Amino acid sequence: MKIEETERIGQIWFEDMWSTPNLNVADDIIDANYDPSWIQIDKKGAAQVKHEITYFRSVFPDLIYKVVEIKGEEDKVWVRYSAKGTHKGESWGFKPTDKPVEFEGATILYFNSKGKVIDRWGAFSFYDILEDLGLVPPLAELHKHLSNFKK
Repeated sequence: MKIEETERIGQIWFEDMWSTPNLNVADDIIDANYDPSWIQIDKKGAAQVKHEITYFRSVFPDLIYKVVEIKGEEDKVWVRYSAKGTHKGESWGFKPTDKPVEFEGATILYFNSKGKVIDRWGAFSFYDILEDLGLVPPLAELHKHLSNFKK
């Protein structure tokens, strides 16, 4: 693939598919065998990503991603992004807080020879999001809240 095309798909992944959200984009850009091992959803391909987006947006319905930096190669694209949304949905054992949250992350999308996304690696601090929402203590103080914590 051309570098411009991998970068275009990286942009679409966040700003169209996740932010709009336009779930139909998933059918066009994701390979049917897409199934990152670290994502624990009993679906694969476009259905897996659609499920993930639908769930996350049920928690943060106004979630907006912005691509901060993007660097494509012929078989992958690296995307650094920022995101913001409001915690409106119940999940992970927590009630909605109606608080805004902002976070940053990075993702690498990997492509097959047909130009479809076949794998993804991503990183953002989920704990920091929960901390910003006031749902968990600061990480440096977590040990104070754990019974039988041994230093």
